[in-house]
Amino acid sequence: MNVLVCAACGRRLSPPLRLLPELPERPEYDGQDGARQAPSTVPRGRYAVDPEPSGPPYVPHPDPEWMGAAYPGTVMLDPDGPGCLTSAGPSGTFVVHPADARGFLNPNPDVRWAGCCSVPEGDGPDRVCAGCGVGVASQLDSCTGPYETHFLPDAVRVVPA
Repeated sequence: MNVLVCAACGRRLSPPLRLLPELPERPEYDGQDGARQAPSTVPRGRYAVDPEPSGPPYVPHPDPEWMGAAYPGTVMLDPDGPGCLTSAGPSGTFVVHPADARGFLNPNPDVRWAGCCSVPEGDGPDRVCAGCGVGVASQLDSCTGPYETHFLPDAVRVVPA
């Protein structure tokens, strides 16, 4: 078992977690069950490493007509033009169930979302360490995408519980 700690101040950012061998397949969400979010990708008490880019910054997709099937956490409609924006954030983020980050993080006051499913207004992660205020994670919880929290690999350390 491991815990995630803030690389800046050493404060614990998670309960004890067990590493999964790979990131589980993201659950399908049909919106028919009345819930606002899809089921979490990672079960409580576990974490995984995401090999794909995640979170900000978001950049225009190279094909302005593309509206493909990438998972919604990496793709969103471009409010300033045709097509989509895609994540150009870091690879190798640590993905946890959002409830496993509750109480350890605060919202980043410098990042605002323009609606539940649109582009964040501001650069950087939308969650900060509750101890020192350094940006450490991005939470994906829009109504159409995956439900997960991504810790930045350079902002946290994994240590034995």
